[in-house]
Amino acid sequence: MLVALSINARTAEEARDLALRAPRIVGVGGMVHVDIHKGSFQGVMVPKGIRTEVHLMVPDWEARLVPWFAASAFRAVIPEQYMDIHSLRRACEVAARYKASIMPSFAYEGVTTDFSAFAGVGAFQILAVPAGKSGQRFDMRAIQKIKTLRAAFPDAILEVDGGMTPVTAARAKDAGADIVVSSSCIWGAESPHEAYEKFARI
Repeated sequence: MLVALSINARTAEEARDLALRAPRIVGVGGMVHVDIHKGSFQGVMVPKGIRTEVHLMVPDWEARLVPWFAASAFRAVIPEQYMDIHSLRRACEVAARYKASIMPSFAYEGVTTDFSAFAGVGAFQILAVPAGKSGQRFDMRAIQKIKTLRAAFPDAILEVDGGMTPVTAARAKDAGADIVVSSSCIWGAESPHEAYEKFARI
């Protein structure tokens, strides 16, 4: 299974420290996921030599796309509640100029059933915890959300973020997920690299 190591930092200093450590954990060709929300640092931090996606959980996400894509982020994850069809189209146009992409994110408790606005989008995220801090518990309602999105978009990439352990990652994979995002379960391990590899073997 593909796994993205989450960088969820409160300050720029903390973000820099995690960004420097990340390549040793994920290895060549690995992937990191940078969380930007109300309580996090608000700059741009793209670790060198690894693929970086940014999760812009902020209302002014449109203004942040170009700085992140210009810094080599390959994908921006945007909460569905901050988007309409027009802003989604604008975002996809901006991403295309940088050979990047947009990944709409759905909350686990959301009730969206009409996905027509997302036709043509090739990747989606399911957020399995309330947005914000690391170390939260996976909400099992996310499993049904994964299944719903997989049924609606059988060929799309599905990513699950929040509350990831090897057990919940395996359940997410069985439900149809392709990628999981993990933070505290990896960073808090005695050997973060071994913890990362354990996810990758699922």
